[in-house]
Amino acid sequence: MKQNTLMPEYMKNFKCIGGECEDTCCAGWTVSIDRKTYKNYQKVKDPVLRDKLSSGLRRNKNNANRSDRYYASFILTEKNCCSMLTEDKWCAIQMKLGEKALSNTCNTYPRNLNKYDQNYELSGKVSCPEIARLVLLQPQGIEFEEAECELESNWPVVKTGGIQVQNNYTQYFWPIRMLAIEIIQRRTMLLGDRMVLLGLFIDALQNDIERNYGLSISDIIDSFRSKLHSPEYTDSIAELRVNLDLKLQALFELIKSRLDYGISMDRYQVTYKEMMEGLNQDSEVFDLDKFRLNYEENFKVYYSSYMDEKEYILENYLVNNLFGSLFPNLSEKEISLFDEYALLSVIYGMLKIHLVGVSGKHKGLSDEIVIRTIQAYAKTIEHNNSYINSILVELKRNNYDTLAHISLLVKD
Repeated sequence: MKQNTLMPEYMKNFKCIGGECEDTCCAGWTVSIDRKTYKNYQKVKDPVLRDKLSSGLRRNKNNANRSDRYYASFILTEKNCCSMLTEDKWCAIQMKLGEKALSNTCNTYPRNLNKYDQNYELSGKVSCPEIARLVLLQPQGIEFEEAECELESNWPVVKTGGIQVQNNYTQYFWPIRMLAIEIIQRRTMLLGDRMVLLGLFIDALQNDIERNYGLSISDIIDSFRSKLHSPEYTDSIAELRVNLDLKLQALFELIKSRLDYGISMDRYQVTYKEMMEGLNQDSEVFDLDKFRLNYEENFKVYYSSYMDEKEYILENYLVNNLFGSLFPNLSEKEISLFDEYALLSVIYGMLKIHLVGVSGKHKGLSDEIVIRTIQAYAKTIEHNNSYINSILVELKRNNYDTLAHISLLVKD
């Protein structure tokens, strides 16, 4: 079906490169099969493919997770790959039956489809190497356009907003979103300072929502738009100082906690090992003094020499995340607006730790190394909902869910 769709311009250039992809999406994680597709696979007539499906498919009988969308999954091989993946890294189902025969999950990824009111939004996940290149390697920044787009009927809508929530402040979804993206793309400021300014803006909005039912949101938006263009105000943010020890310890503990959920992606295991070696850290014992010393040296000598010229890479990462997550969430039933900002800040802060560590391992950074690091990180971190939820739990448990603490995690 053709629909008017808001999307970043890079989506017009995306095309799956299949067997040429350096990190196939058919490995490293569960490949879910929806009920309708599962039933269709039971009717396959090709004897070779029918036998392959019979031995490679498994029904999801866990009542807690069972749904039409997650009705079954493919059994992973010893190499942690989907059982339908051929030696040439192509899908056996697609080769025999065509793209239309793929499950909703396989047919959609790495596309991310959202809907606000009656408007569709399409973006891409940087956990896909090809999307990562299209998103991150844009010196001019991410730009958006609304155009007629062919949306497949079996592409699931990941997030919805607007219609189902009615309160005094949902009318400000677009002004908040536009200013948030404008802040992140304000290149007269360092990116860490832009994240602090975004936090000040979101914190003011959250306080007004909680104490004043959002009645002053319009004034807050106008105020922060003026502050964004005030050199005096932005300079005051640049002058803020960071407790580096507290920042590094908090972020590193959150990174290590991801190991508790298991790491099945070989590409991320390599990235994690490179980060640890670059920071001269032992996997068993955390040495804060050694960590700080190596972090500071790597940051000044290896990381900054590359990122001072290409900070737009991380800017694009953040803008893509904001757009793809349907930010801002103005529903009282889900996580708060400030929680969204806190989560984005932690994910950004942890990513920088990875990049600084990897830069030390390689004695510098290149586009190839940065794309590989961010893509592997996104595939492991952003697609594990249990881990993402645990981040907010840990922040609240340690009383780190305040603007002062979160600002500490994003500022250099």
